[in-house]
Amino acid sequence: MWKWTCLVSHLLLSTTVSPLGRQQPPHPKRPFITFTGEQAEGNFNHLVVDERTGHIYLGAVNRIYKLSSDLKVLVTHETGPDDDNPKCYPPRIVQTCNEPLTPTNNINKMLLIDYKENRLIACGSLYQGICKLLRLDDLFKLGEPFHKKEHYLSGVNESGSVFGVIVSYSNMDDKLFIATAVDGKPEYFPTISSRKLTKNSEADGMFAYVFHDEFVASMIKIPSDTFTIIPDFDIYYIYGFSSGNFVYFLTLQPEMISPPGSTTKEQVYTSKLVRLCKEDTAFNSYVEVPIGCEKNGVEYRLLQAAYLSKAGAILARSLGVGPEDDILFTVFSKGQKRKMKSLDESALCIFVLKNINDRIKDRLQSCYRGEGTLDLAWLKVKDIPCSSALLTIDDNFCGLDMNAPLGVSSMVRGLPIFTEDGDRMTSVIAYVYKNHSLAFVGTKSGKLKKIRVDGTTKNTLEYEIVQVVDTGPILRDMAFSVDHEHLYIMSEKVPVESCSQYETCSECLGSGDPHLPAGLCHHPSPLCGLAECSLFSLFLPLLLSLHLCLQLVLETYNVPELSAGVNCTFEDLSEMDGLVVGSQIQCISPAAKEVPQIITENGEYPTAPPAAALPPILTPRPAYSQSGIWCLSCVESPYRCHWCKYRHVCTHDPSSCSFQEGRVKMPEDCPQLLQAEKILVPVEVIKPITLKAKNLPQPQSGQRGYECILNIQGSEQRVPALRFNSSSVQCQNTSYSYEGMEINSLPVELTVVWNGNFNIDNPAQNKVHLYKCGAMRDSCGLCLKADPDFECGWCQGQNQCTLKQHCPAQDSQWLELSSTKGKCTNPKITDINPVTGPREGGTKVTIRGENLGLEFRDIASHVKVAGVECKPLVEGYIPAEQIVCEMGEAKPSQHAGFVEICVAECKPEFMARSSQLYYFMTLTLSDLKPKRGPVSGGTQVTITGNNLNAGSNVIVTFGRQPCLFYRRSTKHIVCNTTASYEGFEKVKVSVRVDKAKIHQELHYEYVEDPTILRIEPEWSIFRDDLPGSLFPIKTPCFGFFFPQNCEVQNSTEMTCQAPALAVDPNHQSELAERPEEFGFILDNVQSLLILNKTNFTYYPNPIFEVFNPSGILELKPGSPIILKGRNLIPPVAGGNAKLNYTVLVGEKPCAVTVSDVQLLCESPNLIGRHKVMARVGGMEFSPGMVYISPDSPLSLPAIVSIAVAGGLLIIFIVAVLIAYKRKSRESDLTLKRLQMQMDNLESRVALECKEAFAELQTDIHELTSDLDGAGIPFLDYRTYTMRVLFPGIEDHPVLRDLEERVEKGLKLFAQLINNKVFLLSFIRTLESQRSFSMRDRGNVASLIMTVLQSKLEYATDVLKQLLADLIDKNLESKNHPKLLLRRTESVAEKMLTNWFTFLLYKFLKECAGEPLFSLFCAIKQQMEKGPIDSSATEMCVVVPLSQVLSCVNPDNVNSPEIPVKILNCDTITQVKEKILDAIFKNVPCSHRPKAADMDLEWRQASGARMILQDEDITTKIENDWKRLNTLAHYQVPDGSVVALVSKQVTAYNAVNNSTVSRTSASKYENMIRYTGSPDSLRSRTPMITPDLESGVKMWHLVKNHEHGDQKEGDRGSKMVSEIYLTRLLATKGTLQKFVDDLFETIFSTAHRGSALPLAIKYMFDFLDEQADKHNIHDPHVRHTWKSNCLPLRFWVNMIKNPQFVFDIHKNSITDACLSVVAQTFMDSCSTSEHRLGKDSPSNKLLYAKDIPSYKNWVERYYSDIGKMPAISDQDMNAYLAEQSRMHMNEFNTMSALSEIYSYVGKYSEEILGALDQDDQAGKQKLAYKLEQVITLMSIDS
Repeated sequence: MWKWTCLVSHLLLSTTVSPLGRQQPPHPKRPFITFTGEQAEGNFNHLVVDERTGHIYLGAVNRIYKLSSDLKVLVTHETGPDDDNPKCYPPRIVQTCNEPLTPTNNINKMLLIDYKENRLIACGSLYQGICKLLRLDDLFKLGEPFHKKEHYLSGVNESGSVFGVIVSYSNMDDKLFIATAVDGKPEYFPTISSRKLTKNSEADGMFAYVFHDEFVASMIKIPSDTFTIIPDFDIYYIYGFSSGNFVYFLTLQPEMISPPGSTTKEQVYTSKLVRLCKEDTAFNSYVEVPIGCEKNGVEYRLLQAAYLSKAGAILARSLGVGPEDDILFTVFSKGQKRKMKSLDESALCIFVLKNINDRIKDRLQSCYRGEGTLDLAWLKVKDIPCSSALLTIDDNFCGLDMNAPLGVSSMVRGLPIFTEDGDRMTSVIAYVYKNHSLAFVGTKSGKLKKIRVDGTTKNTLEYEIVQVVDTGPILRDMAFSVDHEHLYIMSEKVPVESCSQYETCSECLGSGDPHLPAGLCHHPSPLCGLAECSLFSLFLPLLLSLHLCLQLVLETYNVPELSAGVNCTFEDLSEMDGLVVGSQIQCISPAAKEVPQIITENGEYPTAPPAAALPPILTPRPAYSQSGIWCLSCVESPYRCHWCKYRHVCTHDPSSCSFQEGRVKMPEDCPQLLQAEKILVPVEVIKPITLKAKNLPQPQSGQRGYECILNIQGSEQRVPALRFNSSSVQCQNTSYSYEGMEINSLPVELTVVWNGNFNIDNPAQNKVHLYKCGAMRDSCGLCLKADPDFECGWCQGQNQCTLKQHCPAQDSQWLELSSTKGKCTNPKITDINPVTGPREGGTKVTIRGENLGLEFRDIASHVKVAGVECKPLVEGYIPAEQIVCEMGEAKPSQHAGFVEICVAECKPEFMARSSQLYYFMTLTLSDLKPKRGPVSGGTQVTITGNNLNAGSNVIVTFGRQPCLFYRRSTKHIVCNTTASYEGFEKVKVSVRVDKAKIHQELHYEYVEDPTILRIEPEWSIFRDDLPGSLFPIKTPCFGFFFPQNCEVQNSTEMTCQAPALAVDPNHQSELAERPEEFGFILDNVQSLLILNKTNFTYYPNPIFEVFNPSGILELKPGSPIILKGRNLIPPVAGGNAKLNYTVLVGEKPCAVTVSDVQLLCESPNLIGRHKVMARVGGMEFSPGMVYISPDSPLSLPAIVSIAVAGGLLIIFIVAVLIAYKRKSRESDLTLKRLQMQMDNLESRVALECKEAFAELQTDIHELTSDLDGAGIPFLDYRTYTMRVLFPGIEDHPVLRDLEERVEKGLKLFAQLINNKVFLLSFIRTLESQRSFSMRDRGNVASLIMTVLQSKLEYATDVLKQLLADLIDKNLESKNHPKLLLRRTESVAEKMLTNWFTFLLYKFLKECAGEPLFSLFCAIKQQMEKGPIDSSATEMCVVVPLSQVLSCVNPDNVNSPEIPVKILNCDTITQVKEKILDAIFKNVPCSHRPKAADMDLEWRQASGARMILQDEDITTKIENDWKRLNTLAHYQVPDGSVVALVSKQVTAYNAVNNSTVSRTSASKYENMIRYTGSPDSLRSRTPMITPDLESGVKMWHLVKNHEHGDQKEGDRGSKMVSEIYLTRLLATKGTLQKFVDDLFETIFSTAHRGSALPLAIKYMFDFLDEQADKHNIHDPHVRHTWKSNCLPLRFWVNMIKNPQFVFDIHKNSITDACLSVVAQTFMDSCSTSEHRLGKDSPSNKLLYAKDIPSYKNWVERYYSDIGKMPAISDQDMNAYLAEQSRMHMNEFNTMSALSEIYSYVGKYSEEILGALDQDDQAGKQKLAYKLEQVITLMSIDS
C-alpha cells in the first residue's frame, strides 16, 4: 500500500493502488492528514524532511515549524514580522536607517538541514536576507549572523528564487553554495557564491566567502553593465544539487535575442544548468549550458521544477546508462517568453546528467583549442574569444583563470516523456520502486499525477490522478517520508468536505475529509457500524504508524452554561482543556503512549472512547520564579536557585527553563559583561561601543534583540546593539552628549539588556566615559596634557581643543602630544606669587599661566625673574600650568623687572613675559610685642617692621628656639614661641626670609611660668546654654577656664568667667557635680592645665516656674512680683553663696530679694501688660507676662458727673444721626440728579462721536475714492530710505557723484568693507571711542547699509554677528536682558532699523501703507474740524462758528466754485492751508503751492476785493500782545467767495469804493493805494514793518500763560485740557476704527492677501536662537526683545513720521496725535503692567481699556510667527539677493564710502591698532591693506 501526505498550508494522508497495474481512472477523494498554518498570511514556502528521524521542517511566512511524520506540531519558531524596509542596507538592526519602517513579513527563502552539525539553516527575506541556525531537536536558535555584509544573502522577497547546496567534509568545515536572485542590487549581493559553514554557529567566519582577496573571491556578481542592456535582468534559481565533484543549479534567466527574420531584439527567458567544482574557490569552473526539450515541433523552454533521482534498472536499459546513474527529472512549460504567466502546455522531460557533463567537457576542449567565444553575454557583456592552451581536460576538470567563466551556446535537449496541455505541471519528485522509476507531478489545479517512467513516451504510464486540493497549485517543494511510504505535498488551498454526501461507510471512510478524524461519521445509517467497515482494518495501521492525535467534535444539547470552559477526560488516562464553539465541544485525543494496547487478531492498536466531563475542573498552576533578579545574585544566593537565562527568572526548578542551554547553576555560566578597559567616547562623535562578555544568550523565537542603555545626567538613552556571538556585543554607531562645559569627562552607567528588559550582569561595573576635549581645556597646554587615550589635540586655526577629525585640515595646524611638532606656542603668564622678595635670593616664585611646557625639561633652564636666573623645581611643576622656581642672588643695581620664560627654545613664539613686575625689597625690623613670656612657650609674638611680606619662606628664632610662624603682612610677622630649654633668659630675635637674614637687635625674655594660688569662689552653676562654652568630652564633669574669658587685673590677679559644665540639658542632675579635671590654658603652660588642689564645684542651675497656665499674672500697682522656683541659692558650705539675679519687667529692672524657692521683685512704677525676664549666669528665663491694672477708685460726685456726661453724649449722638439721615437723603437726591446729568452727557458725547465718525467716514470715503484714481502718494524707494536713514538732510552726499581722483583708494577701501573681519573690527573700534557720539553711530550705520544695499546677504551676516555681540555684552554687563535694543546706543541697533527699512518697503506699499495713510488723513481732518491755536498749538477754547467759503480760480472765470469748510476763528494762513487741501487733495504735497506763496482774496458782493492777511494795520494790539487776524476779525460771512492768488509785490486800488461806508473809508483811507489798472479790482492791506514788532508778543486764541504779566482776572482764560475730555473722548471714539485697522494690519501674519515678510520671521528666529544659546527661557524677555527689535525700532518711527513714507505735510497738531497713537502702540508691545492713577496723563488714560486687547494681538502675532516653519538660510539669501538686485543703483556707493572713510581718517591709529591685535586680521594683512588705502587717499586728495 502507498500512502501520500500533503502539505496544503496543510498536510494530507492518502492510500494508492499499485503503480504496476493498468491505468486507473481518476480517484478524486483520498483520506489526507492535513496541517494548516497558524496565520492568515502563513503561506508555506519550503519543506525538508530529516532523513534520520523523519521529522518535517516547514518554512513558512513568519514561522518555522517542526512537525512529526504524522504532521503534529512539535516546535514552532517565530521569525517575524518585524519593522523593516527593503531599502535599508545595511539593515536597521546593524545601522540606523532613515527610511520609513513598517511591520514586514519574513518569507522563508531557503531551508536546509546541516546533518553534520545537527542544525537547520533557515534564511528569510527580512534584513536583506539574513539566516538563522536552529538546532534540529527543539529549534533552539544557535546563531543568527547579521553584522557583516557576507551575512546578507539577498533582499529579494520571492521564496522560490534562492537555492542552497551543502557540501560536507569529514575533516574540515562544510561549504554552503548559495545561488540567489539579486532583485536589481548586484552591487550588494553575489548571484552565486560559496560560503563557510563553521562548526560554531556563532563563529565570526560563519557564511564568510570560502576565498576572498583583493582580486578573486568565491563568488560571481552580475555586472552593472548588464542592467543597461536588460534593465530587469536577474537569475532565478529553480533547483540545486551536488553530484560527484560538482555542484549544479538549474536557473531561469532573461536574455535578448533576435527572432528569425527580424533585426530587432526581444527579451526571452532561457533555462540553463550551471555547474561548479566543489573545490573551486575562484569559480574558474563556472559553466552554464542551456537546457530544454521539444516534442512534435513544440519547444518547452521555461523550467518550472526539477528533481534528481537514480535511473533504475528498467529506465537505465532504455537510456543506455547504469541503474545508479543520476537522472534529472524536469518540468518545462511551453515557449520562453513569459516567466510569471507561463502557458498551460507543459512537459515532463528527463536528462541524463552524464550526457550534460559530456557536452560541457566537449565545449571546454573546443574552447581551450581557441574555438569560439566564451558565450556568457550577461557576465561578459561583450563577446570574448576563447584562448588556446595545451592541456588535457578530463571529467573532473575545474577550469583555469583563463577561458572562465564559460557558456555553452548549444542547447542540451532532454527526453520528453509526458506532456499536459490543459493543467500545467508545477512540481516533480521521483524515486525507484522495484526497478521502476516513478515520478509524482503536481499541477496548477491541485492534482497529483502518478507516472511510471520506463523509457520514452511509449513506455510512460500515467496510472493515477489524485485531486489533492479543489483549487490552487501544488507548490514546488515535495518530499518523501524516510520509508518512502508517504509523500508530503504543499499547496495554498484547504479542501472542505461534508459528511452528509456519503451514503455508505466505505465512502465515508475513504473520503479523505480532514474534518472527519478517523473516518468516524455520525450517520444514522446502520452501515456505519465498525463491524461492517471493511476499510477500517486497513485504516488503523495508518493511525498506528502516524501516532495521530485526533480532534473530536461533540454536539451538545440541554447542557448548563459553558462559558467557564470544559475539561475533556479520557477515563483516567489523561485530562485536557476542551474548546467550546457554539453548541460544539472540541477535544484532542490522548497521545499514543498514553493509550493502552488492545490486542486484536491483526495486532495491537491503541484506542480510547472519549467522554466529556462537566462542569470544568480548574487547577491553578504554582509559580516559583522571581523576576527581576539578575543571574549572579540568583545563583550565588545561599539557596539552591537556578537561573533561566532565556526566561530571565530565578527558580528552584531547573526543568522549568525553556532550553537545556538556559539552565545556569554556576556563576561562571551566567551571562555577564567582562572587565573592559576604560571605554572612552567623545561627545557628538558617532562611534560604536564594543564590549567583551561571556554566555550571552541568543534571542529565541519571538524575543527581541540587544540594546545598550546609558543613563546620562538622569536621562536614559537606549541604543540598539549587535550580538556578534556569546562573547561579544556592540552598541551601534551613535553619538552621545551631555550638558555643560564644566566637566571634561563624565562616567556614565552602562546597562546591556535584551528582549526589552532582560539585563545582562555587569559585575565589573563597566562605565562609559563621555568626554569633551574642549571642556576646561582652553589653552593648548591644557589640551595636550589631557589623557593621551582621549586623542585630543590643539587645532590652531580654531584655537580650541578638539579631535583631529573636527579640525579643518586645509587652514589649520593640528598639534598632538605624540607628534614631533607637538609644542604649544604663545605661552602666557597670568600670575606670579610672590611679587616681592629679598635680594639675597632663595625665594620660591610660583608662576602660573598657559602653555608652560609639557615636560619639566622644556622649562628647566629658561626662567628669569627681574633679570635674575630662577631655578625651576621639579616638585612644584604642573605641566602647562605652573612653574615654581628658586631665585638666585640679585645685583645691587637690580630693583624690579618682569618674569620671562622660554618653553623648550627661545624663539619668539615660545617666549612669554609677565604683565606683573617682581620687586627686590630690603626688609627691616623695628619692635616686637610682648617682649617676654613663659618659659613653656605658646606666647603669640608680633614682630613689626617694613616689607615683611616679601619672599616665600619665613624662619623666626628666639635664641636657639624656633618661633612657629603664624601669619604676616607688610608691617607684621606673627609667630608662637616654643619652650626654652635654657631656662629663664633674654635671647636675641633672628628673622630669616628665604636667604636673607634681617639684621636688627631685638630681644625676648623667657620668664617663670605663672602659678595659681587660690580660686574664689570655688563654685559655679551648670549653665548649659552659653554659646561656644561647652567642651567636647565624653564624660560629664570636665571643664576648663579659657584664657579669652579672663581679664588680667594685675600681676597677681585675674578675673575669669566659669565655663559651663557639659551635661545633658534634658537630664540635668539635681546634685552638685565636681569636675574630674579643672585648669587654665595660659599660653603653653602645662602645669596649669589640670589643677589638683581645687575643690571647684558645680551646682544645679536655678529653675523657675511659670506664673500660671495662662502665663499672665494680674497685679495691682505696687504689688511685688513673686517668681517661684528651686535651686535659686546654691547650697555652698558656709551659706554665703549668692547669684547675681536681674529681673526685667518690660524694659525696666526691679529690686530683687532671693530665697531658696522664690524670688521677690519690687514692681516698678508701671501699668499695663509687660513681659517678665529673669537673668542669671548668662541664662535667661521668662515665667510669663504681668498685667498691672491701674488703681483709681471713683467718688459719688464723679460717678454722677460721668452719668450726666453719658446722657448728654447719647442725646448728641441721636441728634447727629437724625441730621446725618436728612443729609444723606439730600445727597441721594443730588446724586440722582448728577447721575441723570452724566447720562445725558454720555448720550450727547456718544451722539457727537457717532455723528463725527459718520462725517469723518464720509470725508475719508471721499478721500479714498479720490485716492483710488490718484493713488496713495507713496514716496519712491530712494526718497523713503533717505528720509529714514538720514532724517532732516535733503541733499545727502550719497545721492551725489564723487570726484574721480579718489576713486582708486575708495575701491580698495570697498574691498575692506566687504571683508567681514575688517568691518566688524572697524565698527567695534569706532564704538569704543569716547568721542564717537550717538549721532556718529547712527550716521555710520546708515552709511554702511547704504554701501551694502547691493549685498544684503553680507549685510545680514554682519548684522547678525553684531547683534550676537551686543547680546553677549548686554548679558555680561549684568544689565537686565529687557534693556536690549531699547535705545539706539550702538551701530548694530541702527543697522537693524535700516535693515527693516530696506526689507519692509514692499510690505508698506502693499499692505500697511493704506491703513497708516487713512489714519493720518482721519487725524488731520478731525483736528481741522476744531479750532487750532496757530501760536500755541492748542485747541481753541471757544465754540467756533463753522463757515463754508466758495473758492474760485482767479485765472479762469468759468471755473466752478469749490466749497471749503473753515472756522471763523481760523487765522488767514490756516484758511489758505484748508483751501489748498481742498483744491489739491489728490496732489502730493511736494507738488502743491505753499500757503506762504499765495494771497487770500475776499471777493465781496459789492465787487470789492480785499487781500486778507494774518497781520496788517488792523491787527489788534493790547499791552504788548498782538492777536493774529482771523475771519471773525474781518467779519467774513458764511458763504463768501474767496480766491487764492499768487503773492503780489504791490497793492491795488479799489475802483468801486462807493459801496464802502464812510466809516470804513476813513478807516482805510491811509492804507489803500490805487493803481491805474481798470481790470484788476483787488485791494491789498500793506504789511506792518518789522520795526513796529519789537517787543510785541503774538497770540491767536490763547495767550501764553508762562508770561508773568497776566492779570488776575485773566486766570479764567487759562486752558485746562482735562475740562475738554469730552472733546478728547469724542475724537478718540471717532478715530478708533482707523487705529484698530492699522494695528490689526501690523500685527497679522497674513492680512489683505499679503504674507508675512521673510525678514520679520528670520529676525525673530534669530532672537529665539540667541535666547536659547544664553539659556534665557523667560517669555517676557523674548517678547521684549522682539518688541524692541521690530515694533519700537521701525513701526513707531513710521507711525510718528508718516512723511517718511508719503508725500505729505505733517503739522504740529497732527504730530501730537500721532505721538499718542505711537505711545499706545509701544504700550501694547510691552509685557509690564501699566498702573494708571488720577495723576496719569490723559493720553495714557485714553487707551487704557484698549491696550489689553492690543497686547493679546501682539502675543498672538508673535506666537503665530513662532509656529511658522523656519526659513532656511538658502531661501533667505535668495530673497536678500532679489532685494539687492531690485535696488542696486539707488545710491552712489563711492560717495557713501567717502563719508565712511572720514571716520577712518579721524581714528586711523586706533583702527590700525585693533587690526594688529586681531589674529584673523593679521593673517589677512588687513592693517597693511588699510595703510595702502590711507596712502592712496592722501595722495589723491
